[in-house]
Amino acid sequence: MYQLDTDQLAHALGYPHKGEAKIPARVVFDSREVCPGDLFVAIQGDRVNGADYIPTALEKGAIGYVAGAQYDHPGVAHIVAEDGLAFMQALGRFMRIRFQGPVIAVTGSQGKTSCKDLLTHVLRQDHQVVVTHENQNNELGLPMTLTRLTEETEILIVEMGMSGFGEIAFLANIAWPTHALITNIGIVHAEILGSQAGIARAKSELFPYVPQNGTIAVRAADQDLLAPYLKETAASFLWTGLEAEANTRYSARDLDLDTDHSRFRFCGPEGTFPVDLPYAGQHQVENALLVIATALALGEKPETIQKGLAGAAPLSSNRMEQVVSGQRLILNDSYNANPASVQATLKVLAGYKDRPRWACIGNMYELGPYEKTGHAAVGETFAALALEKLICVGDLTKDTAQAAIAAGLPAEAVVTVQDSAEALAYLQAHLPADAVLLVKGSHSMHMDTIVGGLI
Repeated sequence: MYQLDTDQLAHALGYPHKGEAKIPARVVFDSREVCPGDLFVAIQGDRVNGADYIPTALEKGAIGYVAGAQYDHPGVAHIVAEDGLAFMQALGRFMRIRFQGPVIAVTGSQGKTSCKDLLTHVLRQDHQVVVTHENQNNELGLPMTLTRLTEETEILIVEMGMSGFGEIAFLANIAWPTHALITNIGIVHAEILGSQAGIARAKSELFPYVPQNGTIAVRAADQDLLAPYLKETAASFLWTGLEAEANTRYSARDLDLDTDHSRFRFCGPEGTFPVDLPYAGQHQVENALLVIATALALGEKPETIQKGLAGAAPLSSNRMEQVVSGQRLILNDSYNANPASVQATLKVLAGYKDRPRWACIGNMYELGPYEKTGHAAVGETFAALALEKLICVGDLTKDTAQAAIAAGLPAEAVVTVQDSAEALAYLQAHLPADAVLLVKGSHSMHMDTIVGGLI
């Protein structure tokens, strides 16, 4: 955090200050995470009032707190703010104004976290980078990321999530990115946004905030969906895709896909070079292309990019983590799911040809008009890949099971269960000792508990 005391912060943001001014080391809003030197921000939640935990935060060494005037601890640094969330957002904007380096916004229907992690690996080799932690990509998490900027920070990477119109614009108005990376335009959140075209419109809210000397890396496959909004920015578009795709400036050729690596030759206006990526799947190649195009736009050298990608490892949990349990291998991709991401990971699972290949797939939410077809498409892909066992978790995956059987998968290869607990019980009783198991589903399905139970 920038070296400013609580009185300076309060004055800059237009809030009253009480007590002795102190320089905070960090800003936190969860009392369980308070360390000595932190500034505790009390936030009113749906079920919990953060102000109730001010005494706990002070006992743990917080140097001050942000809360309404009624919460008085004489002598302690107190920034008087009735709305802790609004304070955090104002603080985030203030920190962003002070920062003069590149700010890269990462958004998209899927692959945001993978792209963010890959880009971080590349840029951290030669730069001090602040990056969104885990999934802190919303109206509170993004400002929290900005509070971690310091005088030494050279590059900021922020992930932006959304579920409705206006949310990307709100986040962009805090972060003001100099560059952007849109992983894809999928169908997740179609329940709220109505259609894939609506999702494209929501993601394009980012465009007006990227300046003329900035860049926006996007898949060429999404160009038609984004076409109505391309004139809303003066930034340059970096179109990426596989070799056969049209309108592509940055492409991947000579793909060599394995169960734990993806190798290809990158081709772009700056030249060509080989890439060895320790992430499996064609979808990860597409993510890497976006990262390479962005890194080149930032002035990174090809050899730096190659080295960063070759040494990449997931920085965020429950995203295609390989978990070894005895002779079993669990592909833990339990954080979230949509039809395209499930189909992509099933293709990775299919690469394990000498072992039983099982998949435990949970409900996928917020698909709106694509709910039935999306779940069915997963079943059809499973059958087409001729995988051994499909466990469908939740009521929506009945469409997955039916589609898999209709596509030729034997009925005995499909199991339907109601929830993650029932799925875990079945797997504990039946999962072969040498199996490879993919676990994936929407976050609220608690698929991670299956992984935890098995290990």
